[in-house]
Formats: sequence, structure tokens, C-alpha cells
Amino acid sequence: MKRSYLACAAAASMALGADAWAEETVALERVTVTGSNIKRIGKEKALAVEVIKKEEIDKTGASTVIQLLDRLPSVGSLLAGTNSSSFAAGAATAGLRGMSSKYVLVLLNGRRLPNYAMFISGTDAFVDLNTLPLSAIESVEILRDGASAIYGSDAVAGVINFKTRRNYRGAEATLRGGGNLDGDGVEQALSLSGGFGDLERDGQNLLLSFDVYHREPVFSRKHDATRSNDYRFQGGPDLRSGAQWGYWNDRTPNADRSNALAKPLPGCPPWRLTTRPSGAKLCVSDVDELGTQLSPRTSRYGLMANYTKRLGGDAEFFAELGVNRSQTPLDGGYSFIQTIVGPGWAVYPRDGGLASVYPDFKPTDNLQITRNLSENGRRLNEVTSDTYRAVAGARTVLQGWDVEGSLNLGLNKAEARQNNVVLSEAFLSMLRNGAAGQPLYDPFSQNNSAAALRPYLTTIANSSSSRLSAFEFKASTDEWFQLPAGAAGFAAGLQWSHESIDSQPDPQLQAGKIMNFAVQQSLQASRSVLSAFGEVNLPVLKNLEVQLALRADHYNDFGDTINPKLAFSFRPWEPAMLRGSVTTGFKAPTLPQLYASRQAYASVYDYAQCADRGIARERCGLASNQLRSGGNAGLKPEDSRNYALGLVLQPSPALSATVDWYRIEVSNTVQSLDPQYVLDNPDRFPGFVVRKPADLPGVRGDIDYISAPYMNIGKTRTTGVDIDLQYDWSLGAYGKLKFRNAQNRIFSYQESQTETDPLLEYADYGAQPRWKNVLEVSYIRGDYSVGLTARSYASYKNLYSQLYDNAGNVKERVASYTALDLNFGLKPIKNLSVSGGIRNLGNRMPSYATGAGFSGGAAAYSGPATDLWGRMLYLSGRYAF
Repeated sequence: MKRSYLACAAAASMALGADAWAEETVALERVTVTGSNIKRIGKEKALAVEVIKKEEIDKTGASTVIQLLDRLPSVGSLLAGTNSSSFAAGAATAGLRGMSSKYVLVLLNGRRLPNYAMFISGTDAFVDLNTLPLSAIESVEILRDGASAIYGSDAVAGVINFKTRRNYRGAEATLRGGGNLDGDGVEQALSLSGGFGDLERDGQNLLLSFDVYHREPVFSRKHDATRSNDYRFQGGPDLRSGAQWGYWNDRTPNADRSNALAKPLPGCPPWRLTTRPSGAKLCVSDVDELGTQLSPRTSRYGLMANYTKRLGGDAEFFAELGVNRSQTPLDGGYSFIQTIVGPGWAVYPRDGGLASVYPDFKPTDNLQITRNLSENGRRLNEVTSDTYRAVAGARTVLQGWDVEGSLNLGLNKAEARQNNVVLSEAFLSMLRNGAAGQPLYDPFSQNNSAAALRPYLTTIANSSSSRLSAFEFKASTDEWFQLPAGAAGFAAGLQWSHESIDSQPDPQLQAGKIMNFAVQQSLQASRSVLSAFGEVNLPVLKNLEVQLALRADHYNDFGDTINPKLAFSFRPWEPAMLRGSVTTGFKAPTLPQLYASRQAYASVYDYAQCADRGIARERCGLASNQLRSGGNAGLKPEDSRNYALGLVLQPSPALSATVDWYRIEVSNTVQSLDPQYVLDNPDRFPGFVVRKPADLPGVRGDIDYISAPYMNIGKTRTTGVDIDLQYDWSLGAYGKLKFRNAQNRIFSYQESQTETDPLLEYADYGAQPRWKNVLEVSYIRGDYSVGLTARSYASYKNLYSQLYDNAGNVKERVASYTALDLNFGLKPIKNLSVSGGIRNLGNRMPSYATGAGFSGGAAAYSGPATDLWGRMLYLSGRYAF
């Protein structure tokens, strides 16, 4: 069957083309982009596409897609799926060039995937990368450039396209095992695949692939960086929990505040006592007692099928089916109580217990009690995600035109089930009025039985589904008409897509009946988009190609938009090429941003109340407060412009270099207000900070909640450069040495907080370190290889962003750091390939940030979370039958 090489060229150079165009790049063997010979530059087009092949994936030691992407310099804004308190617990996603994942389009074999059924921060839609088994991926293509003119609103910052094997014949089994030297995080994976039939000989081919992956939890206590929540050894705060034992403080509205600061409940062992900078005294518990996990137990299962059938001549029928299940039981911590107990409550301490330890206690005080409800164990948040995908279509050649039509259906269903949560009204009623005929739970006592708490525990289950339906018809030719420098090509098509979400929180959450959980609301919404697109490739001169693209979209809720794209590649002489592009974009607000409501918790510094209480700024503690945010039906679409200019050099077949500069400008950026910024600027946001009644004259009351809705906040501007240098040194009969250095460097990342605010610089802060660098050195001889990778992460100012100010004696910058990975590969017999290695070979501990804006703990470390796990070993074997 004839291939349209124009469509492939336009696709590769213009953002991998339309959805199915990316699939066509196989014919051009785009994987040669990352090679180091003159053919590589011949394959380079107007935009940079990074291709990671299967053998390169194996060498990284990554066991999941998110671990693979976390190594790449241009990838950031990761959600690893390990946070039990996340609205999208168990799911993973990644952004490009410092921008959010909502600006990146994720494809599988060139076609869209359904969004995850739950949302980041309760409102941001994304594709869950944990639904893609890494063992089934043959290659990954990353386009680091805007592609809204090709794909629509999702591709402002780029495209990540995962490809599975095609037209495979034979059978193959892969077994993988690994873990870290500290004794946890043990993982196993098995992949089986078989290809049946020869497309040329038999007229059909069927590829079946089954994958299973399992990893045990990673515990904080086993690793040096997180062995204790007392981070004073890193110059940070003591974050050990005082809630496990429990503490109380006097909240009586009067001027006698001798008991205003927290004090532990009676009976605390002396070695547990600690005094915080604010003066509060706590009886602390650490990670070993709390069972804190750095990563949860994870199990995934996947089945994929690809079928191609010749229909006669150049006509083919093709189909893809995929089913994936991901199960992640996350440690949810303990339920806890924080409430004010008055003298009239049934559980008020009248036996002299507090008075005997604290002489200043008066039996008329109102007591705020804070403690974990640990008698029945920690909550377990079990997240199950099922993803289904089906594609069917046909292609043929008609009078020199490649014609293809396809239907794409996808569904993600997610359920988050959490046990040991507390019924708020019933539990508080027992504390106030007693427990007629049942054991009374005494929050001031350490000797409660599990039976006293059990009647007030329940299980909640949130369920959501996300659906995608898409149809596409396209046609292309590589000989539309002739120009003096060659044939012009043309590609055009129509697309229709419909997405919908149905989110149903547990009825008890919707009714606000669960303690420690904000009220959640159900959501049902949908959107349809009809699109027409066209691409043309013009060989203006023998050494100058120009590609043009135009896309028109009609949104049923946001009307019409037209977005063009212009790209060029110019080769003044054979070893060098100049390339560039400019495009506009249109990003409609996601359905959750428009319609979902959100109540969550955010950690902030209440500097105003600290000042009222006479507490110095550097002693003001970080506290968790309720955040009310979410949907805003009045949001406007985001408009973007994306510019790129690159230079490709190949002075010899062994040496190549690329330098790609980019600039992205987004207007009407949709974002939730920063809660710390709202709290620090109450005059600018009247009514956004709601406080409880004051309990002391001249002292502001505690925060009840902070309102930080989604808004069109203004502008985002970012510029940077991607640098890639490769050299192959032939040693003749002794093999080959390969060198590669890749870096993403951000020159500037600016954002405004409101439409009228000036742009603030985020680059060189914790929110946006300036650079990430990966240096790879490998030796290859025949079927044997060994390699060393140095991953380096930038230094940055010891502040999360420019919105924060440090107080006291805090180091100025967070140091850069480098971690080493070792890998090897060999082929001991004809059909067996073995690979393995060690990640973080030197057991390097990442740098730790202590400045304002960082929440502390594991989240304050630089680099990927997996570096906190210490040395990790892995070994895999692949046998072809």
C-alpha cells in the first residue's frame, strides 16, 4: 500500500500531524531522530520531536510511564499518583516546558485517550498515565511545541505520543523484578505478547499483549531522607505529629491566655515532649508510628489487541482494543478530631486529670481538643481505575490520495473507597450528650476501646466516569501539484469529538456528614467539538520547506475559533539546518473548571494573626485551612501564541547538536488564586478570607475558610531553550562509546495573579527551577552494553515563589544536586535479552528547601520523588519464541 510521505512529513514537523498522522510516522522511521548520523538530520523537520525507543526505555530503570518521563529535561509539573489526599489519588500526569499538564495532549498510537474520571485539585482534567503499561510501549514521541492548530485546545505546550508494536509476528515474554536496597518497594512485572498472521502473505495480522505490574509500598522510615518528620536535621521545621497523642488549648474568650498555646494530654512520656517555635508543647509521634508511605502498593493489569485486515488492493481494515485496570490502596492516615469542648459537654474533663498536670486549668474553660482517632487504625483509600478503549477504521488509496476514516471510543471509570471515616454529627452528639447504653469515647483519655469509636465509623465511595467519542476522516497526497523545487503535498480532514463526565461523590460527602472532609457536589457535563483542518507542505527552494496548517473548531459551548500555524526548515548547507514555527492556540476551560465545585485544605501562614498575638514572623507556624474554590461558569477561553526557532548541526556522521528556543504566551490564563496571596492581601480580595469570631480582644479570629475561585487571572509568559548534544566514538573492533547531553533551561516564567497585576517571575524559584540536565555515557560492543547517566537538578532561591518572603536566618539558595544511574544489557543466547541496573547509584540525597511557601517534609526535596527511595536495583529478561 502506498504511503503519503507528505502527510508524514507535515505531521512530524507540525506536531506529529493530525491524530492518525502520528501513526504514519512509522513509515518514515522517526525513531532515527535520536540517532547520530547524517540520515538523522535528513529526518529532522521544522519542529523537534524527541523519540525514546524500547531499548532506551529499558536502560532507564523506570518501571512506570511517569518514572520514565520524570527523567526527561523538558518534562515537569508531575503528579506521581502517590498522594492519598489528592483529589485524583492514584493517578499520574506530566507537563512540558514548565507548564501544567492541562496544556499537554497525550495520545496512544496517535489517537486521543479518555480523561481520568477524577480531577487534579478537584477541577483540572487530564489523562492518567498510570493506565499505560510501560512494558507495552514500543516508543514514546515527545513534541516540545504548541500544536493547537493541529489537535485543538489540549496541545498548547506539546504532545506526548505513546506507540505500541505494529504488525508483529512471533511471541515474546518479558519478566522484570526490582526494589531498593533499603528493603521496600519490591516490584514485579510480566508482559506476554504474540503476533499472528503475516499482512503480506496472509492478508491479516493480530497482535495480542498482556501486562501485569505490582509494586509493594515504600515506607518513609526506611530511607535516610524521610526517616523522621523532624526535619531540623535539614534545617527545616519539626513536623512530627502532635495529634497521635493529642493536645488541648484554652479557647475561652478572655484576656487570661496562659493556656492559649497547645499542651499535650496527660501521661506523655518525657522523651516525646517537644516545644515548637511558637511556644506550643506537643507529645510527638514520628513516621514509624504513623506508618507514613512515600509510595503506595500498586497493581495494574492491561490487555491490548491490534488487528489489521487486507480488504483487497490498497484497502485495509484496522481495529484496536484496550482494557486496563489500576488498583492503588493508599494510606489515608488517621481520622482526627479538632473541636471546642465546653463545660456542659458529656466528655468535659471533670475528674481533675488536667488540673493535676496543669494548675492553670479552670473547669470553666472552653477547651479545643485535637487528636487522632487511632483506636480502629488508619483510613485506607482504595482507588480502582478501569479504562476501556476501542478504535475501528479503514484506509485505502484512491487515485493517489491516501484516505482514512476511524471511530475512537474511550471510557474511564474510577472509584475511590475509603474506610474508617467518622460520622461527624453522630460523633459530636455523643461527645456533647453522652452515648446512651454504649461506651463513651473520651477524647482526653488514651485508654479508649475500639468499640467506643466503632459505631461512628463508616465507609465512603466516590465514583466517576469520563467518556470520549471521536470520529475522524482525512485524505492526503504527496503530489498535489509541482513546484520548481519539487512536489507540494496536501492533507485535510474533519474531526468530531464528544466528551462527558459524571462525578458522583458519596451521598454522605454531598450532605457534609463526614468529619475532616469538605462538602463535595456531583457533576454531570459534556462538550462537543466539530473541527476541520488542513496542512500543506511547500518545497519553496531545494533547501527550504514551508509547512502551513489551519484548524477551525466549533465548540457547542464556546463558539468558533480558527488557529493557523506556520513552520519552516532551511538548510543553507548539508551539515546545518535552521527551523522555526509560529502558531496560535485556543484553550477552552475544562468541564470541571466550569462546573465543578471544590472544598479542600491548603497550608498557609496566618502572619496577620501571628502579629496580633505578638509572635514573630519566623515563628509563625504553617497551618491547614479550608479552601473553597472550583467551577466558574463565567470563565473565558485562553488564547495562546507559541514561537520556536531551532538550529540543527551535523558536522560529521558521529556528531550532532540541536538548540531549540521557544516562547509561549497565554492570555486569559485560567487558574485558581494562590491562597497565601489572598491571605496576605485581604484588602485586594474583600470577603475572600472568612474568619471565626475572635477569642481575644485585638487578635483576629482563626480562619474559617479562604475563597480562591478559578478565574481568568491574566497572562503567562515563558521562554527557554532545549539543548541536545550527541557524539558516537567508534573504537573499531572494540565497540563504540556514545555520549549524549540534554538540557532544558528556562530563561523566564512569568505569571500575573489577577488581570490587573504585573507579571511576577517564577523562574529560579522552587516552583520553577531554571534547568534540568541529563548526561549519558554508554559503551556498546556487540550484544553487550554498559552505561552511566548523570541526572542534574538546578539550584534555586530558597522560596517557593516571588509571592513569599523569608523571615529569620534562612539560607539564600537551595543547592543543585546530581544523581547517577548505572545500566547494562547483554544477550547471552540468541533469543534472550537481559538488562538491569541501579538507580541513584551513589544513594544521593536530594537538596532540601526550608524557605517560605514550602510545606516541608518529602515535598520540600528537589528532583524526582524516587531519589528519596535510595539505591534501586532492577533486572529484566526478554525471551522471543
